[in-house]
Amino acid sequence: MSVDELQRLPRAPFSGWVEITVDGLRRLGTGRDLSAGGIGVELPGELPPIGGAVLSEFSLPGISLPLELEGRIMWCNPQSLRVGVRFEGIDPGLAELLENFVGGRF
Repeated sequence: MSVDELQRLPRAPFSGWVEITVDGLRRLGTGRDLSAGGIGVELPGELPPIGGAVLSEFSLPGISLPLELEGRIMWCNPQSLRVGVRFEGIDPGLAELLENFVGGRF
């Protein structure tokens, strides 16, 4: 999925902690928006490189266990300290859960 395709997916505001692991280094950021295909994260400090593999971990409201999703950095904005993560290899049940959250059916 391209950056344009990813950005066209329905999105929902998401404000919560997001842990991003890049090359074994864990960093804590704040989610800004979420879709079934990815998440926008405000990440203080040096931003990871575009194309880099990441593991993102976050919790949805009302779900006690955090979700862990593999992905890739698709874009970076150094001015806003934000990155866009595209999820990869997502389980269909988890994708449905994210779609329900984004669609307000959660």
